[in-house]
Amino acid sequence: MNDQAAEKLANEIHRARVSGDVVHATLRVDDRVLARVTDGIYRRPSSAFRELISNAYDADATEVILQTDAPRFDRVVVRDNGRGMSPESLADLVTHIGGSSKRTAKGKRLGTVSEDDPTLSVGGRRLIGKIGIGLFSVSQLTKHFQVITKRRGDAFRTSAVIVMKTHTEEMLAAASEGDVFETGTVKITSEPAADVDTQGTEIILLELTQQARELLQSLDRWSELDRAEAGDIEGLPPSPPSYHIGRVAADDADIFLERPKLPWLASDSPKDRFRKLYNAVRQEVRTRKATPNVQESLDGYLGMIWLLSLAVPVPYIDKHPFELTADDGIGFYRLTSRTAEAVELSDGETIGAHLGLTSSVDPVGPFRVLLDDVELLRPVSFDSQLHGTSDIGRPLMFFGKVTSGLGAVPPEIGGGALSFEAYLYWNQKITPKENNGCLVRVNNASGVLFDPSFLSYQVSELTRLRQLMSEVFITEGLDAALNIDRESFNFSHPHYQYLQKWVHFAVRQTTNKLKGLNKELLEAKRAKAEGARVSRLETLVERVWRSRRGVDSEPPPEVRLAARGQSMLTDRDRGVLVFDADALEAEASRRDSTVEPAQLEALVKVLSAWGLLEEMSWDDQQSLLADIAAVFGVRS
Repeated sequence: MNDQAAEKLANEIHRARVSGDVVHATLRVDDRVLARVTDGIYRRPSSAFRELISNAYDADATEVILQTDAPRFDRVVVRDNGRGMSPESLADLVTHIGGSSKRTAKGKRLGTVSEDDPTLSVGGRRLIGKIGIGLFSVSQLTKHFQVITKRRGDAFRTSAVIVMKTHTEEMLAAASEGDVFETGTVKITSEPAADVDTQGTEIILLELTQQARELLQSLDRWSELDRAEAGDIEGLPPSPPSYHIGRVAADDADIFLERPKLPWLASDSPKDRFRKLYNAVRQEVRTRKATPNVQESLDGYLGMIWLLSLAVPVPYIDKHPFELTADDGIGFYRLTSRTAEAVELSDGETIGAHLGLTSSVDPVGPFRVLLDDVELLRPVSFDSQLHGTSDIGRPLMFFGKVTSGLGAVPPEIGGGALSFEAYLYWNQKITPKENNGCLVRVNNASGVLFDPSFLSYQVSELTRLRQLMSEVFITEGLDAALNIDRESFNFSHPHYQYLQKWVHFAVRQTTNKLKGLNKELLEAKRAKAEGARVSRLETLVERVWRSRRGVDSEPPPEVRLAARGQSMLTDRDRGVLVFDADALEAEASRRDSTVEPAQLEALVKVLSAWGLLEEMSWDDQQSLLADIAAVFGVRS
């Protein structure tokens, strides 16, 4: 029935190109799909934008431009240079919400997929979308939007103005199984196009909802800061974002109540703007806290830029992990069925070429996304500098490539073929905090964030898990394990269970190698120090550290009490715990107490062994040390 409706609508669009008439249509969808969309499966504005970018990628676009009208957000435009939609594919979209032509024989007929393989785009990209409700995602931002599309060689440009309806839970509850709902109206027009050789699609979001604008404007956060300033909240006041787009008046969007504070200059290029945003978050380690996080550092809009850049298939800020070479100063290991084996690369050879890792190749070419003149780049880099004082001396990376045996199992049991490539990167400190964990990319894109539990790894390795960043690149399979929002997985699916077991196996190999390296270095250090005089205080600290962190853990962090005029920034970059000695001395004098510097350093290491400092800002660490020192240094 829907195919007949799509054919009829496509014919009407073709005839209207000659007559100039307006074509009217109705959006229809079954109750199950509507219920999921009504539930708000796309919970953040970034999720809706991610879906629109993914649609452009599947259409073989090489560039997507988003304009959001920040900080007002009255209207949003998403424009791409993909293949565009024919009257047939547009009609199919309108009449088949929740029934995508991607990955189907119909997709071949409509020209939305490769003629040789329906799981690929026409240009050969592995398709991200599948379910067919990506365009529906904008209903979380607005009920009124316009789609303007054109294919190369087509002498007409087609416009579809869509107005969505709102459905209540009561309406859905009263529906019978299989009911079809009218979810909106569509008005389609065509106009001659002089630029016959151009192609692409433009989506204009009109009249954004109040909720969407408030989320993008970080209204809740600014309101909480207002309440804190007025003394209307209990406990510690929230901290303002270090960087933000400003705050406009509710009744006049041209008046700034808070001027923007951006990490870039107006004259910076789109790439430089993103690099400065990335570096600004990373450098919060110098002034804010030892492990900065995006949520504290950025407002909702800038945080959305970060989330989008992490999810969509754009280039890495420096280079893809499989393009690293020996010159990058990282120790490379290959994950085998037994143990992690060291890899030696020849001059100029990449780790990807050495191990046959190919998931970084895009058959269409680079994919570029600009959001308000900021070019999105994956905010993931691989420092050669060790952010800590481990004797290992440099970061390490572990690589794996897997083709499962599930393809030989009946699909109803094993779910079909599954293959993937992956890396685990170790550094003593992963910054920002959100990059700690395991991120799964299906066909070069992700709807989820880094999972700090590494897919529910059960072994007690909390310290080392916080020192790992991992990405898994699925090259075949796992699509069916994604839930409809693409932001979570069906944990019972055979593909997810296989992937989970492999990730846990890879984490074990990585942590075992780290333990082995630390044990060798510790034994060498003890042998060298044998006979040297060790104070009772040092012995105490080492005993506490080993009891809390394990006998084969890296040594306690370096602690330094910086005197007046000494910079603390460089040491903080290296993972040294630095405290203002003059401020501690002044506080001790005020409280008429005295504690020796060696005792203060030992105290910091003990607190660190218990994990009490990791989430605290530098200012809070300084205050805590002063308070504890006062207790034990006061004269009775």
